[in-house]
Amino acid sequence: GALVIMKGKKIDGLYQLQGNTVLGTAVVASSSGDKTRLWHMRLGHMSERVLQILSKKGLLARVKSEKLDFCEHYVYGKLCRVKFSTAIHKTKGILDYIHSDLWGPSSQVSLGGSRYLMTTLERSGHIFLRVRMKRLSSSSSGKP
Repeated sequence: GALVIMKGKKIDGLYQLQGNTVLGTAVVASSSGDKTRLWHMRLGHMSERVLQILSKKGLLARVKSEKLDFCEHYVYGKLCRVKFSTAIHKTKGILDYIHSDLWGPSSQVSLGGSRYLMTTLERSGHIFLRVRMKRLSSSSSGKP
């Protein structure tokens, strides 16, 4: 059957809920005065040196530049860093290498009725195309 969460009666077009009010308790957390560690975690486990620079510039509220304790997350984060290799593209002629981007659908239709925009740039920068499209289709027949 269906799960009943709340019951009520409709009186004069308004639903009046049946049941008792449950008073909850609040849990309050407090922290020590170590704002340096808090900002270290908030800023993606930023290094102590950069935190000191931000603190000296007054960009971190109420932070004294304190020494950070060992941070396991910081160490694991540094282990996972991967360097991207630099790609070298040797092109010989026009249109050997292009960059293309498709944007859309737009919530607003353009004056011409388009919802999509495709841009294409040839690597040398000699050719730039901007194509407006009314619909996105995977074939020339117009079927999505």
